[in-house]
Amino acid sequence: MIRMLISIALNRRLSGDTRYVRCAACGTTASQLEAPLRVSVRFTTVDGHLVDGDQTPPEWTCPSCGRTGPLQVGELLPNDTLTRCQHRHLCRCRWKVPGNTTVVTCPRCYTVQPGPAA
Repeated sequence: MIRMLISIALNRRLSGDTRYVRCAACGTTASQLEAPLRVSVRFTTVDGHLVDGDQTPPEWTCPSCGRTGPLQVGELLPNDTLTRCQHRHLCRCRWKVPGNTTVVTCPRCYTVQPGPAA
């Protein structure tokens, strides 16, 4: 309970919806919280300013079967269904997920919950 409250306090402002990938080899759906899809990059421009940005990593590793490689066409699922965290009194987070996922992870309190297709 205390761990969830700390997660909610630290993640007040979310930086966009969580992206989901369905592995072409095993069919498992994983979120970027389970297998990172973005890498934070910090670089300096020609005029000396520091810039922070995100990049897609050159390869993605499936947390279920261990397949490593670049994302294939159709593996990145569109976020088309709005869902709410089950901890409505504590978390109150709403975010978009793919409509055919059975298990989702709240990006604010990190609890694993049934998805829209469950």
